[in-house]
Amino acid sequence: MINNIYLNFDALDGTEENGGIRDGAVLGLWEWHEGDNQCDFLSYSTGNLPPELASHRTMRIFCKADEEYNITARDGAVCLAPSDPSDDCQHWVKGMRYGNEIQDEEEYPAFALVNKATGEAIRHSLGQGEPVRLVPYDANELDESVMWTESKDIGDGFRCIRMVSNIYLNFDALHGDEDHGDIPDGTVIVLWEWCEGDNQSWKIRPWCKTRE
Repeated sequence: MINNIYLNFDALDGTEENGGIRDGAVLGLWEWHEGDNQCDFLSYSTGNLPPELASHRTMRIFCKADEEYNITARDGAVCLAPSDPSDDCQHWVKGMRYGNEIQDEEEYPAFALVNKATGEAIRHSLGQGEPVRLVPYDANELDESVMWTESKDIGDGFRCIRMVSNIYLNFDALHGDEDHGDIPDGTVIVLWEWCEGDNQSWKIRPWCKTRE
């Protein structure tokens, strides 16, 4: 409210404890209690997403090392930034079109990660320790270089995000481990072999949770 910033939009009874948001959930006002049912954003466009992805829910991608930072597209690079729901560069769509055709060696389905603001997909890096890249996404073209899979749950709902063609190279927030201290804004995303780091453990979650 403009005259009371302590009352916020709240999807009533839409908390995780109550099973998430359901069809018909009433929108009310409530004091802030850090609930997912209070994290709303207004979107007036589909950004630069291709038409076939325009109706998809957008996701945030974050790692266990610091859940308050999301993967973002910035100046042609893929890095971490402080969480900001109003920043379309932090909104991603999972393109699952080829998931039934393309799977990794553990038979997990492939997907592309397409940025809402740029319409670009995250592409494999040139090798271990090299940054992932952004390239224009064409949903009608089967390009395995933009295909990724998620591993099994490795704890607390986190998973590895890895190349569909090489599951031993994973998303890695470079130097985002305990030995290097806190994750700074602009931390680059590279590919690295699994070393059980929190900076390699990821979640891909809707910006506002709903009940499936």
